[in-house]
Amino acid sequence: MKDERAHLQLFDLIARDWQLASPAQQINFNADTSAVAFACADGSVHLAATADKASPTQRTRRAIDTGRLTIAAREKPFLPLKVAEFTEGRSSDVVAFGAQGFAFAKTSGRINALSAGGIAYHIPPRAQTAIQVLAASPDGKVLAYASAAQLYVAPAETSEPEMIELPNEISAVAFSPDGLTLAVAHGNAVLRLPLQALNRQPVESLLAEPASGLHWHPDGAWLVCSVAADGFYLIDTARNQILHRNKFPAAVRSVGFGPSTATVVASGAFRVAAWALEDGRDVVTGKAGLVLVNAVATCPNRNLVAVGYANGLLSLAEIGQQSEILLREDTGAGITAMVWSQEGKYLALAGTDGSAALVEFPDAMFKS
Repeated sequence: MKDERAHLQLFDLIARDWQLASPAQQINFNADTSAVAFACADGSVHLAATADKASPTQRTRRAIDTGRLTIAAREKPFLPLKVAEFTEGRSSDVVAFGAQGFAFAKTSGRINALSAGGIAYHIPPRAQTAIQVLAASPDGKVLAYASAAQLYVAPAETSEPEMIELPNEISAVAFSPDGLTLAVAHGNAVLRLPLQALNRQPVESLLAEPASGLHWHPDGAWLVCSVAADGFYLIDTARNQILHRNKFPAAVRSVGFGPSTATVVASGAFRVAAWALEDGRDVVTGKAGLVLVNAVATCPNRNLVAVGYANGLLSLAEIGQQSEILLREDTGAGITAMVWSQEGKYLALAGTDGSAALVEFPDAMFKS
């Protein structure tokens, strides 16, 4: 029992973690899941390769007689994060761009592409003033960005974007999964614009407050609108009907869709908040407790949600089930950002104390 490895949590066996000088506010994987970017409050961006020479999969063994799965402790240290170049003046989130890279906008009105190794360089599209919102199409070939009330859309290789002016400052943009529609939040309105005809009359949805973020369902049937204080809004895109989920104990920091259970899940309560998309009924998920759920992230290919609590505890829950798998005990620092990779192998997260982590789930951990 004096062996330190006897006290390791599951998190210690399958995660790499780092300490940043500034808390990461947003996390994103690149398109081929070869790297993850942690975008920090001070504007800096830190990058990690997902490939790991001491991957948990390589350290996993299954006993022949009992079938019991064991994961050996890591013996060698992992690499530090890479610091991205030329992030001074970063004014937008970091988005996946191209096959392996990232992109971010700056207060100068320029857009920087960023390699997975941290090398940054200007690309042609730009605005006359600071860009506050940036999004890339699913194939990484088209960029949409906003400067005040001006919306720009351009292929990544051109310096002549198409621009339209909206009545209010733009707070969020998001491409639909098929890349054919652009959702744009300005003032209390959310517009859905066809990419091939931006000046055509848009489909408009009016909220009671401005949207701070937009998130599409994987099949484009629903659109989540995050807001600063009062829960979140859910738009049925086919019927243009709006559902407002409110009266949360705390601000809803994250919302996600359960891919195989047709559910929407949210943080901001003392358990995972989840509802069926079809009829709005409650879907009990995870355990109720005394600590707020700060962040949730739904797995893209399994009926799972990662749950991050205000005290730093991290768990996995199956949507529609009350049990949770503990990955990490409380650290005292709330989890503020969390995202899965596209194929559900990696989970990246960050905390209020500047901690950042990349969890890799061994191939044998989940039943196929």
